Amino acid sequence: MGSRVVEHVRTGLPPQTRPQQQLRASRCIHQSKRRRTTFVQASAAGAASFGEDPYKVLGLSQGAPADAFDRAYKRKRAENKGNEKELERIEAAHSTLMMSALSARMKGGGSNVSKEVKFADRPQFFPWRPRRYNADKKIIGGTGAGYALLAAWGLMLPLTAGTRPVIGASVIGCIANLYKLNQIFPSGGKYGATDKEKKQGTSNLIRGICLALGATFLGCALTFTIPDAVANALNVAMPVWFYESERSLLAVGAAAANFVMTAFFR
Repeated sequence: MGSRVVEHVRTGLPPQTRPQQQLRASRCIHQSKRRRTTFVQASAAGAASFGEDPYKVLGLSQGAPADAFDRAYKRKRAENKGNEKELERIEAAHSTLMMSALSARMKGGGSNVSKEVKFADRPQFFPWRPRRYNADKKIIGGTGAGYALLAAWGLMLPLTAGTRPVIGASVIGCIANLYKLNQIFPSGGKYGATDKEKKQGTSNLIRGICLALGATFLGCALTFTIPDAVANALNVAMPVWFYESERSLLAVGAAAANFVMTAFFR
């Protein structure tokens, strides 16, 4: 009895409540250990996924420019649609590369930091404007040959060619721009595409047409319309060959502008 009184005085609790307190304490310790074990396992799994070479996962060469990250990421997601395990690897690799680019920017930038990351905190003016993008060599070579033929047709046979070289340059530009945009922003194909991917396909089509038409009008304006307007405003007589070569100049301007747009913009 005396020992119980001493124990009660020492702990401040009745003797019968001590076993319950000890049981609660042991449960808390066990739950804490289990949470700690789960956290360690999750951290190890995350480290394993992030420890994999992100360049290899996305199919990029070591030290590839940051502008290629998003293109490879979207292409890989489209290729592995439905494969959840592979999609997780792709997401982890893309996140790792983007975080490394962000860290490089925080340290003062560098050549391997994309403009999207470098100027992410700046407001964008005219977000629909053409963006710099170098097309594949196959696209540049194929479209370049087509534009060269159309320009030669307009130069050598202006009377029979008429405005057809200008129209042809616009058509080639539409097709090339659409093909290039579908590579950068996959639309999911005709069958099995989600609503978001279908909207992306429509957006690619509209943007491809607008880029081609804009390049055509710009090329025609630079080679004929603007010089003619400036000459009229300044009361300066243009050479006779300028007006005689109107169709040839329009053909060359449309072909050249569409080639530049197809090869170096998106």
